[in-house]
Amino acid sequence: MASANPIWLTRLPADLRRRLELAEATAREARTEAHANQALDLVAILAPRMPFDEAVERYLEIMGMEGEEAEMVNTRALKLLSEREIPSELARERRRGGGFRWQYVTPVGAFRYIRRQRRRSAEEELWMELAAARAEEALARTHVSHALGFVELLETQADPSRAVSLYLDRMGEPEARSRSVYQRALAELAESLLPRLLAYAGDDEAEEPG
Repeated sequence: MASANPIWLTRLPADLRRRLELAEATAREARTEAHANQALDLVAILAPRMPFDEAVERYLEIMGMEGEEAEMVNTRALKLLSEREIPSELARERRRGGGFRWQYVTPVGAFRYIRRQRRRSAEEELWMELAAARAEEALARTHVSHALGFVELLETQADPSRAVSLYLDRMGEPEARSRSVYQRALAELAESLLPRLLAYAGDDEAEEPG
């Protein structure tokens, strides 16, 4: 993956730099929105077992988010929850979750309770893994879309790989996610650029003296 050069970036026209800053801000908003939507999906899945705040915390944990970004996602998820008008439904689901009941006091009941908790833990571990995979896919699609926007803005200033690298450097995503987005973005660009490159190669060969 190519590395963006800050010195090269400062040489861009001021108007283009402002457009890039706006595109970056839009991409950050879209990333927060994607995270919030994925967090709400997990909240809905875990609603019978845990409250909203705890479910969102689980999402932030599996996605390795903390600090200001985590707070932004939590706030956005709350806003989306109110917009969708489903808080009462989630609250009703929370009340259905059962804890330790009196019938578990007997030795047989205690054994059943422990077995049940282990089964629930295994289920939740799988759900977390599936939720993380789905979230990564949604984030990748979001990033590719905005990375291609950088490519379009920088069409006359940088080659596509450099433009995508600049986008990823600005967004500061984890290395694994950045590499995935980089590969996906270039693969999508290849659909339109490779035929054009092949056409240029054919023109060059035709111009060579026989």
